[in-house]
Amino acid sequence: MQHVAIANLMLRRFLKSTHGAVIVEFAICVPVVLLLYVSGTGLSDMIACDRKVAIATRSLADLVSRTMSPAVIYNNAQSTTAQSYLSASAVVLSPYRLDNATEQISLLRVCDATHAYVVWTQAQTQNADGSTVTATTSNQTAGTLPTNETQSASNVVSIPSNMITSPMVPVSPDGSNVCGNLAPGDANKTQVGTAGGWLFRSQVSYNFTPSVSLVTFPARTFSDTIYMVPRLY
Repeated sequence: MQHVAIANLMLRRFLKSTHGAVIVEFAICVPVVLLLYVSGTGLSDMIACDRKVAIATRSLADLVSRTMSPAVIYNNAQSTTAQSYLSASAVVLSPYRLDNATEQISLLRVCDATHAYVVWTQAQTQNADGSTVTATTSNQTAGTLPTNETQSASNVVSIPSNMITSPMVPVSPDGSNVCGNLAPGDANKTQVGTAGGWLFRSQVSYNFTPSVSLVTFPARTFSDTIYMVPRLY
């Protein structure tokens, strides 16, 4: 019985003791705090990358609209290149790996309040440091004007209506919607792509892979698109 009493006494003392409580609490809190820190770091990285994509897209549209003439591009689209501007916009994404990014620029000619004809388009990727550039397929299809031939309906794309003012929309003499006039026009019909206001469309996309491995953040693609009226004609 004496042994039982001693054991009960020791147990009561152990239960009342607070020595080492901080260590126990610290051990419990560390995983939670570490998880919150790593999660916050990963989320911040995603937000920063998304912001970089938006800035790069705006930079591309701004550079091209200030320095490239729509009329010159229209008359010599096959020889037009915006590689230097595409590469410059990619540099804006630093310190993120540039080989995960695709830059694209297109010249559009408005044919009604919500559609435009693709005059010219160019897209590229690059290696991780941007020193090697590779042309890639654009997600838009450029037409063949000013060649005198019927254009494809795939050359006409949707555009935001809030970008368009009335003077930018061409008027066909016969009252038809210019977007549907794909065949070479005559005196009564304005062919798509031969009249109307101009827009540059820039798009940058980035395949983001989280660098944080302790938390499962899914890989995702950040993309932004900006339309801008050219400064040169």
